[in-house]
Amino acid sequence: MSDQIIIKRRKGEYIEQEGQVINVQLNSASLTILNLKKEIAKITKIKPIRQWLTTEDKQKVFEDNELPLNLSGIKNSQTLVVKDLGPQMLWGAVFYIEYLGPILMFFLLYKLGNQENYTLMQKIAYLMVILHFLKRILETKFVHVFSRDSMPLKRALINCLHYWIFCGFFIGIELFYLRSFEKRQSWKFIFVAFFGLFEFLNLMCHIRLSSFRKKPELKQSDADYVAQNKQRQIPYGWGFGAVSSANYFWETMAWVSFSFFTCSYAAIAFTIFSFGQMLIWAKQKHRRYIKEFGDRYPRNRKAMVPYII
Repeated sequence: MSDQIIIKRRKGEYIEQEGQVINVQLNSASLTILNLKKEIAKITKIKPIRQWLTTEDKQKVFEDNELPLNLSGIKNSQTLVVKDLGPQMLWGAVFYIEYLGPILMFFLLYKLGNQENYTLMQKIAYLMVILHFLKRILETKFVHVFSRDSMPLKRALINCLHYWIFCGFFIGIELFYLRSFEKRQSWKFIFVAFFGLFEFLNLMCHIRLSSFRKKPELKQSDADYVAQNKQRQIPYGWGFGAVSSANYFWETMAWVSFSFFTCSYAAIAFTIFSFGQMLIWAKQKHRRYIKEFGDRYPRNRKAMVPYII
């Protein structure tokens, strides 16, 4: 026999008084939250990707679409509230689009410029940017495991602006059109080696983090259920012994190396802005690690920059 759930809609803080009833088998191990959201979509016309599904008091949010209904804690005749999050874009699609932008920008600006007068530094800088974002695309395809399904379209557009314009366009315009560069500065090529090293370390950090979700620790019981794409462990190695977000640190150092190599004002500005944003994320992750792991989490670790912050 099917169970009944009352679905109400939320608009801001207002919850409609009258709800609609849907039938679903809450004791099923084969049905998931996604199946529930599909049923909700039939009566609300809100696509599952746009649904923010909670209890009436917001104490529980049902964002893990793979969570089996028999482990969800939802009871027969319970009232759930759904809010329309507005236009969304899949996380993977966002990453592909935002990383493809600088590649296209740099390619076009490079090809349309006066290639005969390019210095070796300009040619190598072009390859560095192209390879950096190709690496990011390949990581999206083969390495990353996203903890969320989608991103608000507005936020996705802001991300694309950051990479397409502030990185691809501004750095490309400066490097290939607005400035001239000395041809003989061989001492700077040490920064190309640093750039390659930091890119490798960043990759290894991403592989280490994704391994926790691709090969998660086995849960001891159904009560310990945690979505595979949300599983966390305490990372070690590749810089994690010093900071909680070693991947952000190596990413920053790669762009610092690029900035020293090119002496590009746009690259310096992009590096500073990116560092500021990643530092915010790193502090948030650091606090989550401490809250989740408590005394087990190494107290001498900083959030992003070793020994400093």
